[in-house]
Amino acid sequence: MTVYELLNPEKEYLKGKKAFIFDMDGTLIDSMHYWARPDDHDIASFPSYGEYMKDKYDRLIEPKPTSYEFLRLLKDNGVPVCFATDTPKWMSKGFFERHPEFSSLFEFYIDSEDIGASKRQSGVIYTRAAEKLGFKKEECLVFEDHNHAVLAAKAEGFDVVGVYDDINAENADVIKQNSVDYINDYGEMMK
Repeated sequence: MTVYELLNPEKEYLKGKKAFIFDMDGTLIDSMHYWARPDDHDIASFPSYGEYMKDKYDRLIEPKPTSYEFLRLLKDNGVPVCFATDTPKWMSKGFFERHPEFSSLFEFYIDSEDIGASKRQSGVIYTRAAEKLGFKKEECLVFEDHNHAVLAAKAEGFDVVGVYDDINAENADVIKQNSVDYINDYGEMMK
């Protein structure tokens, strides 16, 4: 069964796609409000901003609605998936410890520390992810919630599905203009 046959047949851009590259924050997990609007009083009790965010992954950050179900559907049907994120593994480790079901759903997790550049600097993370998955750019679909990341993925030659997140809602027009689709929920991707 192809990806197109597996998912919502109204999504014509799925034809020829064989693997998915997901951003994590704001795309699969509900974490952007901690990144965008940290609690200044709370952050003062941590030695660094990174440690503040690590605490949020360790204790508070949860999956976005239907993200697990969508990833599970892909895994159960042999669709290769990876995470390509600016968030370092050491920081998000606690989320995966609290949600071990997520850990089994992706082939690998690549972060900007692995490649030496953030998505604001370059879209090379997507190319490396596609290479590691073993697919051509045109066979992969990238899911992103932030305008700079959508632009970076598109500049690298990838088709992108924009994912709504309230923190980046003000950039929805830019995301929509540079994406093959814009979804509010992964239920829209499923039959």
